[in-house]
Amino acid sequence: MKIGIVDADLMDNGTRHPNLALMKIAGYHREIGDEISLIYDSYDNTKKFDHVYISKVFNFTYIPESVMAEPNVSFGGTGFFADGGTDLPYEIEHHMPYYDLYKEYVDLQISRGKDAQRYSDYLNFSIGFTTRGCFRKCEFCVNKKYDKVQKHAHVYEFLDESRSKIYLWDDNILGCTDWEDVINELVETDKPFQFRQGLDLRLMTDRKAYRFNQVKYYGDFIFAFDHLSDKDNIISKVQLWKKYTNKHPKMYVLSAFNSQDEHDIENVFERIHILMRYGCLPYIMRYEDYENSKYKGLYIQIARWCNQPQFYKKMSFREFCERNQYYHPNPNTLCSAYRAMIEFETEHPAIAKKYFDLKLMNENIYRINYGYGRRFYNKQECSQCKLKKQQWDAVVNGELSEEQVMNLYYLKEIDYNCLRYKNAECEITSNKVGEYLAKFIINLSEDNICNIICNATDIEELSKDVCIVPRYSKKYYVDLMNKIFSGTLYDSISIKNIYRIVGIDKQKDRSILMEHLKILALLDFIVLSRDNKNGTVSLSMLGQEFVKMGEKDKDYIWRRNLYRLPSVQHYIRMADDYVTFERKLIALHIANIKDIMSYLHKNF
Repeated sequence: MKIGIVDADLMDNGTRHPNLALMKIAGYHREIGDEISLIYDSYDNTKKFDHVYISKVFNFTYIPESVMAEPNVSFGGTGFFADGGTDLPYEIEHHMPYYDLYKEYVDLQISRGKDAQRYSDYLNFSIGFTTRGCFRKCEFCVNKKYDKVQKHAHVYEFLDESRSKIYLWDDNILGCTDWEDVINELVETDKPFQFRQGLDLRLMTDRKAYRFNQVKYYGDFIFAFDHLSDKDNIISKVQLWKKYTNKHPKMYVLSAFNSQDEHDIENVFERIHILMRYGCLPYIMRYEDYENSKYKGLYIQIARWCNQPQFYKKMSFREFCERNQYYHPNPNTLCSAYRAMIEFETEHPAIAKKYFDLKLMNENIYRINYGYGRRFYNKQECSQCKLKKQQWDAVVNGELSEEQVMNLYYLKEIDYNCLRYKNAECEITSNKVGEYLAKFIINLSEDNICNIICNATDIEELSKDVCIVPRYSKKYYVDLMNKIFSGTLYDSISIKNIYRIVGIDKQKDRSILMEHLKILALLDFIVLSRDNKNGTVSLSMLGQEFVKMGEKDKDYIWRRNLYRLPSVQHYIRMADDYVTFERKLIALHIANIKDIMSYLHKNF
C-alpha cells in the first residue's frame, strides 16, 4: 500500500516540532512493507495514496474540507479532538518512530537557505513519552484525558542511538511513582535530555531536586507558577530546588486567563516579584483572551521584558520601557512599550509604584551561594531546618548533643554560610558561630568523628571535582592563608588579585594554586566562589578564628577537618575494600590516583 502522511500544522503555518504520532504510524507501516511518503507541498497529492493519515496539534490549523471528506483519510490529534481522540493501537503507540519521515522536507528547506538549527528537533533528537497522564486537569490545558500519571514506555522504545539528544513529551513526570526509574534509564543513555512540557514544581522533593540536578539536562529546567494561590508552595519548592543548583530556573507565568484587567496585571507582577526574589526567570504565557484586553499592549511589553533574559536580568520593567523609547526612531512620538507603561501608570499609580522599578539584581536573595566545597549550593528553607532542629541557633545555644552537632557539621548537612542570606531566620551572628565551632572541634575525638562518618546512612557524593587531597603539609596551607589575607581577615579578594599577591603568572601554576584553594574550601577555612575566572575568596567564619590560633590548636583543627574531605570519608567507609575504592576513582577518571591512595594510606 501507498501511505500518505500529512502534518497539517507543518502544511499550514510551519512547526518546529515533528509530529510523534505520525512518525510512529510511519514506522509501523514501513515495517509491514508499505510505501511511506510525507505530503508537505499540496493537499491535491492526497488522492495518489491508498490511505492518508492527517494529524494536527492546533485547532486553528487549516485543512480543506474536501480533503477531510475523502474516504481514504484518517485523522486525529488535539487539533481535532480536545482530548486527542482515540488512542493509537498498541502496536503503533509502542513502535519505534520513523525519524526519517521529515528528511526530504528538511533537506529541501536547508537547500533553500533555511538555518539548519531551525530543524534541530527533526534532526538531532529521539522523541517519546515515558509516562502519560496528569491528575491536575488545569482549565487551560488540553490534557484532561487521564486521572493519574503512569509509566508508559521504556526509553529504548524510541531511542535512536545516532541522535545526540532526547526530548520527552511527558505531561507530568514528577507525578509518576516510577519517576526515578525513568531518570535512571535516561542517564544510562549518556545523552542530554529535556522534558518539553516542563516540570511540576509543586511535586518537588529533596530526592527529585538532587537527582534532576545531577543529570545531563538539555537547556533550561522549566516549571510553572500559574496561580498566585500556590505562592507558599512555590516559594518552599524553589528553595528546595535551589539547594542543589545556582542556575536560574525558568518559570511559566500564565496571564490573562481568569481576567484581563488591572487585577490580572497586578497578579502577574506579584508572581514576577516572587520569582525575582528567589532567583527565577519568568516566562510570560499569554492566554489568547489578552487580545481583547484594554491592556493588550502592556501584556505584550511584560512578555517582551521577561521572555528575553538579557533584559530581565539587568533592567526593571520601567528601565526596559525607557530603553525602548530611547531607541525609538521618532523622538516626538512614544514607542509602544513606553506608551503602554505610561498609560497604565496614569490609571493605576499604586500598582506601578509597587512593581515597575523592581530589578532582579536587587531582589534576588540567591546572588550569593555557598561556594565550592560545600555539599549544597544554597541554603534550604529555614522552616525545614527548624523542623529537623538543624538551625544554628539550636547548635550554638546548646540544644543539641555533641554527636548531633558532629553529624550535622562533618556530614555537611548544616553550613553557616546560610546566615549570609537575606531570608535567614537564625538570630545568632556568623562570628559567634565561628567562635563556637573553633572551640567545639578542638575538643572532638578523631575516633568519634570517624564513627559518625562510617555509620552515616548518607554522605556527600564523591565526584571528580572534589576528589582531591592536600599536596603539602598544614604549614604550607597556613602560610598561604596568611599571605593572601595579610591585609584583612574580613574582606573578599578576587582570584585575579590572589594571583598577583602570590606572584603567579603561568597557567599551570594557577591551576595548582586553585587546587590549594579548593583544599582550604573543603576543609572549611575559606569560602571559594565557584567561578574560577571572576571569582572571589574570603576567610570562612571558622577560618577567621583558625588564623588567630596558636600552632597546637591549628594542628588539632586541621587534623579533624581532614575528615570533611569527600575522598577521606569514602576511603574510611571502605576500609576493608581499598580495591573497590580505587576502582571508584578510576571510574571518575581521576588523574593522580596513585598520589591520592598514597596520601590516604599514610594518614588514615
